[in-house]
Amino acid sequence: MAGKKGAPSKSLQHPNSRRVRQLERQSRREERRSERGKRQRGQELLEAARFFWFREQCLALGRPRSAFSPEEAQALAHIYLERNDVELASLRSLRAPPTGRIKKIEALRASEAAEFESAKGMVVPDLGDGDHVEVLTEIWDGRADTLHLVPRRRLTRAGARSAPTALAPELRARLKPIEDVRETAAAVAPKRALKFQARSRTQSVKKSAKPEEVARRSKMRGVARQQRRIKEERARLLTSKRGE
Repeated sequence: MAGKKGAPSKSLQHPNSRRVRQLERQSRREERRSERGKRQRGQELLEAARFFWFREQCLALGRPRSAFSPEEAQALAHIYLERNDVELASLRSLRAPPTGRIKKIEALRASEAAEFESAKGMVVPDLGDGDHVEVLTEIWDGRADTLHLVPRRRLTRAGARSAPTALAPELRARLKPIEDVRETAAAVAPKRALKFQARSRTQSVKKSAKPEEVARRSKMRGVARQQRRIKEERARLLTSKRGE
């Protein structure tokens, strides 16, 4: 016998039911995961653009395989932070300045300056070793998905032995303008947004260890394996490049 007319369907869930709350929590987790993924991809693309700038300047200085002194690396970092200042001044001088573009440049400059001022420092290519410079200039293809091949380090303003005021003008006169760097980068940048695939990995869990400790050990092992693979790949690429 059919149910009464207007009776609620059994397929409908009560808004406060356990199943509905579970679905809401799952939806919020997915949203947070998606936001983290977007931020991570944005950070990777920003670092790739930063490394590309340093690569182009190493080539402009005629030093594709030469190590840079700490003072030179600091001077380049300061020049990098100021790379958009000329464009910013030009935009502000217009009768109808593009507010969106100005705010974007200002936000980027403030973010990178804060990173450089922090105790952790700003991530840059490691220019203190000739082999590392060679990987940056002659082996890396300029793409974000291969950026892991390039050795990196962190520079801080507080870590400078001396102010880079003496070296900066001399280097700046020989560097490649930011417009030319962007034009070169456009030729190697991917046409579409980069896709990063998450790789799942099974791991054994000992009952005697706490879940937090097991996760920490697993992460450390994964990082160690990744570093070994990257080191072996760099060595192989250097050997192949020099054997040409």
